Amino acid sequence: MTRKVSVILDEVFPKIPHDKRLVIENYLSLLLKWHNNNNIISSSDTEYVIKREIYDSYEFSNLITGKTFTDIGTGGGIPGIIIAILNPDKEIVLLDRKSTYIDFLRIAQHDLGLNNVNITEQDFFVNKFQLNTETVLFKNFSNKKIAKMQYEKKLIYMIDTVKNSKSVKKVYLLTGTPVLELSEDFVEDYKLTVKKISSPFFPTSRYFAEVLL
Repeated sequence: MTRKVSVILDEVFPKIPHDKRLVIENYLSLLLKWHNNNNIISSSDTEYVIKREIYDSYEFSNLITGKTFTDIGTGGGIPGIIIAILNPDKEIVLLDRKSTYIDFLRIAQHDLGLNNVNITEQDFFVNKFQLNTETVLFKNFSNKKIAKMQYEKKLIYMIDTVKNSKSVKKVYLLTGTPVLELSEDFVEDYKLTVKKISSPFFPTSRYFAEVLL
């Protein structure tokens, strides 16, 4: 990576120990290199990725609790890999159904030495598939089965699918403003709590949401 990236990381994350910032820098190097040929993240703008995706994942990581997590539809590993780097004591399962993502994640896991990461190639919606962690993470999750659903109905479908796995006790969402428009019935039924993740870099913010099962 260029010096510019390390400078940005130092400025954005002064509280992260240097050794962990270096691992994040190496992850970004792999991610952006792979993205050039496989288009696996939303932007090739390094500064945007750091200040939007990595920063929000860092704040998200500070809000979650638990020891075992499955990042469903992880794609290129955001937020799962960031959580794994920052929390070597937590076990992170990275789950995705697309082989392009899985191939990248296996390379990243090996090259970064992430011993607390397990990778699963699986469609979350396949019948009888069982998660084995206590917590599930969703960030901008999409699937053709739910792509056209209204936001609340989409969340209900996703959470009800999670309920098939008896080990899961909590669902955490890194999401946008639609979470503020959920019905009172949804909030009550799913014991929803929401916190704003304020961005110092963008006028728009993401939100942390917790659902208790």
